[in-house]
Amino acid sequence: MNIGLEKYRYYFETLRENPLFKDISNESLAALLKISTSLYWEKKTCILDTDNTFHKFYIIIFGKVKVYNFDPQNNRELTLNILTDSDIFNVCTLINGDSSILFYEALDFTEVLWLPIDLMRQWMADNPAIYKPFLSYVVKKTEKLEVAVSDLCLKNTSTRLANLLVQHLNIATNKIEVINGLSHDELAALIGTTRAVLNRHLQEFKEDGILKIKRKNIEIIDLPLLIQKMQTASTETAYFKN
Repeated sequence: MNIGLEKYRYYFETLRENPLFKDISNESLAALLKISTSLYWEKKTCILDTDNTFHKFYIIIFGKVKVYNFDPQNNRELTLNILTDSDIFNVCTLINGDSSILFYEALDFTEVLWLPIDLMRQWMADNPAIYKPFLSYVVKKTEKLEVAVSDLCLKNTSTRLANLLVQHLNIATNKIEVINGLSHDELAALIGTTRAVLNRHLQEFKEDGILKIKRKNIEIIDLPLLIQKMQTASTETAYFKN
């Protein structure tokens, strides 16, 4: 990495604070930075071509990246995850060598470190302590995806919306994090519905006194009622609801 000393220290300390690299020695972390390249993405940058998705592995320094799939026949998009500081992506390609069927888009101004896939594999082989935290990370993301798929199949959109808001609520600050400020199109894609359906449920939540919305910012004003909405069982599947 051909950067100034101050920037190098910044990346080094950022990776040192990342739970994925907590057991990695300073020397190995320095070796990782040596094969890394910093990159900035403006908001709305799409990472679609195979050079980016097949040959490169990414570590997010700061920002927000949407992981999604798209059905061109129905012009529908489903957001699978939103990644932020200290997250990584292109893990499946790193592990199994297959190209990804997923797409990525920067939702905010984002800074990443990228590494050539083959060099990252070699670095991991030289630093086996990385495998355990990597496995833990993948398991957590998989469990989160399993919950999302279950919700999508078994719960109606009102319940899915309530669940989404509760999942991203910081109880200590009473603020919604990560998804706050996203457009209604982006929120709809997170729960597998359309903007029109999402807007209808947001309006219902406002009328019930559950939340307030101002300039895309959502504020929860009745958490117990929101949790009640989240826990409400529904026999109506997402297929019939939408």
